[in-house]
Amino acid sequence: MYKQSLPLFFLAVLGGYLFSISHIPLPWTLGPLVTAVVWKVITKKEVYWPKKLRNTGMVFLGYLLGSPFTPAVAQQVLYQLPLMLAITLVLITLCLGTGYIANRFVGIGTANSVIGSIPGGLSQMSIICEETGGTDVSVVTLMQTVRVITVVFTVPLLALHGLSDKVTAASRLATSISPGEIPALAVFAVTILLLIKLCQRIHLPNTYVIAPILGTACLVLAGVPAPALPVTVIALAQVVIGIRMGIDIDFSSLPNWQKIAASSLVSVLAVILLLLGFAFIISSFYSIPLVTAFISMAPGGMSEMGLIALAANADLPTVVAFQLFRLLFILIVCVPVARWWLHKHSHRCT
Repeated sequence: MYKQSLPLFFLAVLGGYLFSISHIPLPWTLGPLVTAVVWKVITKKEVYWPKKLRNTGMVFLGYLLGSPFTPAVAQQVLYQLPLMLAITLVLITLCLGTGYIANRFVGIGTANSVIGSIPGGLSQMSIICEETGGTDVSVVTLMQTVRVITVVFTVPLLALHGLSDKVTAASRLATSISPGEIPALAVFAVTILLLIKLCQRIHLPNTYVIAPILGTACLVLAGVPAPALPVTVIALAQVVIGIRMGIDIDFSSLPNWQKIAASSLVSVLAVILLLLGFAFIISSFYSIPLVTAFISMAPGGMSEMGLIALAANADLPTVVAFQLFRLLFILIVCVPVARWWLHKHSHRCT
């Protein structure tokens, strides 16, 4: 099975390189993603790509995203908690509002519209859909997939070419690891692996992203410096993640997927444009740069938004903190409330 994945891997690396020299945002994620989609269309076969490789890539990115959390940054994050809550509520309201409008035009059903519009993790929302009555997993997965793809392609273009006036290589990346840094890396590796096991035991979502972020941040806050990872390691991590994202895209399971995808695309683009306006307001009243506020509010995944923040010289800890807060709020508060409302609404209809 792994031998079948090798040709796709080499083509994905080539795709990432072509995207890189073409100056396309997030080249080592989007290049492999597009390559995987094209590979599926050309071969017309089920493509095998181990989730373990994707999860390994997530661990490296989680370490990268958790490394800048110094005590000073933690204080700033605590100070911004009310703002995080306000932004999260605004984002959820916008997503549900545009989802409701899309439902009026396409007729996908209230339950599908609500669960499909909530800006949570793709895999988590699919699982929640399976546990919620009146929903269609295929419809919800399609809506969430369109959201993720649209955000991953649109937000980098706006952040890097519209809002950021200075784009340089990420300062938290190195060319190599020195022998003296190996013991510190070993401490981080053991801590992260133990925390992953703990998170899996308590069924915490997005384990392979959240556990490395929290583990790395805790060690940094405790005074253990986080060595910088080589550029090639982060690029490979993005490649294995991008391939998996491309393989998971499947629109052919629904007969009316074109209408659902089109309505979801319009809804997400509307949300992104509205968020850009809100980001401008927030940056005017708070000491948060516009590009940082915009990426922090974007309804994408933590790893993708973190990478965009690195490329755009945005405040990485702020972006990760806002994204992490949103995900946990959605899973702990928003989803239970939505399921309760849908259950109550279905009883009224009957």
